[in-house]
Amino acid sequence: MEKKLIKLSDRSILEVEGSESEKFLQGIITCNVEKIKNKSSYGSILTPQGKLLYDFIISRKNKKFLIDISRLNIDNFMKLLKIYKLRSNIILTKREDLSVFVDIDDKNTDMENIDPRLATIGSRKILKSNYEHCSNNKILYEKKLIKLGIAEVGDEIKPGEIFPIEANLDYLNGIDFQKGCFIGQEVSSRMYRKGKAKKRIVSFTSNDSFTNNDELVYNNRTIGTVIKKIEDYGIALIKIDKIINPERETITITSKDEKKKIDINMPSFFPI
Repeated sequence: MEKKLIKLSDRSILEVEGSESEKFLQGIITCNVEKIKNKSSYGSILTPQGKLLYDFIISRKNKKFLIDISRLNIDNFMKLLKIYKLRSNIILTKREDLSVFVDIDDKNTDMENIDPRLATIGSRKILKSNYEHCSNNKILYEKKLIKLGIAEVGDEIKPGEIFPIEANLDYLNGIDFQKGCFIGQEVSSRMYRKGKAKKRIVSFTSNDSFTNNDELVYNNRTIGTVIKKIEDYGIALIKIDKIINPERETITITSKDEKKKIDINMPSFFPI
């Protein structure tokens, strides 16, 4: 029996084609476009100051590139690419006939389509939008990302607000520091060489209710804000350099204004 996929209605597909498409993308985005063959890659485009503008998953189909990006961001992303393309021979097309589908239970059977950020997310495919053997229950996918400590630019991260390393792109295969130049590379490389980022997105659990941007306190100091919470699981941007013994499995942090608490769980992909 064919497995039912989840359709991500909040994602859109941008097609990039033309004789200079690879060279063009290689010079502006954070992942190594030249290495994209049978499998997709996770990447982003940054501001010249190194802040995270848009993140996406990019794949190569024949001589075209398909960019899987938040529906909220695709129009502004296209406008930005048109500014950078100058006279490059590329064509940008929003593919309304294509959609993103995920299988959050698939970690091993479809390695060609496994999510390039983390295998435990599952597999990811671009199929015709009218594909019917699917559900629209994307909350299951969103909850899985939150449990893993993964945030995306869109509803969760606003464009240009944080650095890519704070969003863990260096841990999630989203930046290739060996590929050469890309927009914002100097700032990103400097932060990477310094070693430990001061702030990171982490996952947490809590029985209390929180809203986006609720401030969090640890040892009487404000050290972060809540990004998103679904049921008992959430993600927050935390000053991890202020946490004592971050290698511990859980760290309890309280809300600034109310007697609410969260238990921070450092994501499994953190090298600590």
